[in-house]
Amino acid sequence: MPRRFLFLEPHFSGSHKAFAQGLKAHSRHDIELITLPGVHWKWRMRGAALHYAGALPDLSGVDGILVSNMVDLARLKGLVPNLPPALVYMHESQLTYPQPKGQALDVGLVMQEVTTAFAADRVVFNSCHHRDLFLENLTPFFNRFPDYRPTGLETVISGKSMVIHPGCSLPAVMPDTEAKQLDPPLVVWNHRWSYDKNFPATLHALRVLADKGIPFNVALLGETAGGKAEAPFHEARKVLGKRVVHFGYCESAEAYRAWLARGAIVVSSAIQENFGISVVEAMAHGCLPLLPKRLAYPEILPEAFHDAHLYTSRRDCIVKLEGLLGTCREKAGSAVELARLMNAHDWKNLIPTYDAALSALAR
Repeated sequence: MPRRFLFLEPHFSGSHKAFAQGLKAHSRHDIELITLPGVHWKWRMRGAALHYAGALPDLSGVDGILVSNMVDLARLKGLVPNLPPALVYMHESQLTYPQPKGQALDVGLVMQEVTTAFAADRVVFNSCHHRDLFLENLTPFFNRFPDYRPTGLETVISGKSMVIHPGCSLPAVMPDTEAKQLDPPLVVWNHRWSYDKNFPATLHALRVLADKGIPFNVALLGETAGGKAEAPFHEARKVLGKRVVHFGYCESAEAYRAWLARGAIVVSSAIQENFGISVVEAMAHGCLPLLPKRLAYPEILPEAFHDAHLYTSRRDCIVKLEGLLGTCREKAGSAVELARLMNAHDWKNLIPTYDAALSALAR
């Protein structure tokens, strides 16, 4: 039986927005989105509960509440005592985010996320990697306390947690490998232009291969963040010159997908990745991946592809990228097989698991 849920998302942009809209569009349940614009993220985390406490509709007939990890659920429960059962979806975590050099961990935001997970009736992580990393870091974080350190939270949170990969909107047909027979092959970077995606490491590999005269072009896609984070991309435009055939965020989904459809290889050098929607999207469009052997990547890449498509060092990245550039045309069959396997991440295949979790929450 369909149930009624409210989904509170105070940072309605990027992957948060795509996830909320995808869940609403595909679920058999009635899900009402109550959102705030995706700006001022720290203020959203600190203030969203107070906003929602005064903005929620009549809760009679509401079977459950969904919140992203940016909502202070413990505070919201205190402000709205009759709140229905609540599920928190952990997109990311301040507890496990690698801090830039010279920047201190925001203990207040970490405590807020921990108490949110503790206060939730159900906690859903977007990957096993994310769940395990979060739970493993709780005790080291609490060891910072001078005394009265909380204990047992790993057990409590683990006991009400589950992992459901985020749904993705993927192409309904297999990629056209003929459209990818570009000369030279196209390398795609389609991640957020931010510190944690570590583009300088990818740029290093591209520069080495360019200096060796290896033929390739590059499409620099992804959402731009502004400020210092964009400097390495402008450097890439200078040092790679005409090899950079696209630079910047695609304003339409159609334009973005068209570049993925032309791409031969998708590269990542991230130091933080809890799932990897951009890589799944690229593989679903027929791009062969080259990814670090860490984070969530070994989880989303089928094991049969690990040896050829996961790297362990800068040197290994360069060697494997050169190899892929030389053989990507011959590996069209592998690209099609990977695209087929990525179909498991499409919303239509994941939504039954989400709907079952929501039905269980309502009960």
